[in-house]
Amino acid sequence: MRCWLRFLIVPVISAGILVGAWWYANRQRLTRQWDCYRVGAAESFDQAQGEITRCETAPDGQARIAELVHKWATGNRRFDLYLARYVHQPQCSSALRAAFSRELGRREGLLSRWAHYWSWQASLEPDEQIASIVAYLDGLDSSRTITWREVLDLQAVFELTGRGQLAARLSPANWHTRFRRFEQAHPGRLPHVTRPDGPFGGT
Repeated sequence: MRCWLRFLIVPVISAGILVGAWWYANRQRLTRQWDCYRVGAAESFDQAQGEITRCETAPDGQARIAELVHKWATGNRRFDLYLARYVHQPQCSSALRAAFSRELGRREGLLSRWAHYWSWQASLEPDEQIASIVAYLDGLDSSRTITWREVLDLQAVFELTGRGQLAARLSPANWHTRFRRFEQAHPGRLPHVTRPDGPFGGT
């Protein structure tokens, strides 16, 4: 009987050691994934906002931000809605907005998803919002940089008006060159854009 017990205990202990070692080696990545789960499982936007802010201000905030934006559009609609809404909030950091903006150009389908959400949540009718942004940027000096929030707005405008290729790797520094190319492509009336029924369509 004792032999059999020893025969069973040794593999169990060995397996426990291996699991513990794997968890220790991957603990930071698992913690970041748990952060994403907490955001997606939040019962309200205020609760999700607190979770995202905690990620931004953590000592390893850049890594946590990277995990958040990588998680966007991977199947959790509530998470997607919370994060998309957060990047428009005043307390959202430039680091998160920059990471989110860059992610839009890395994965296929993200830019159109963002543009759909943007037009759904626009404070004005999408046509009016686009015209307002175009007029504002047209009046800026070419040497001026814009904010990452304005970059996100402009990426949506490019996509919604059929110039999505200008949105990839858009930044506060290169916006003016891209914007002039956009204006040259639309010398007259801008395309008509309507507000969608939901934040992400059927996706």
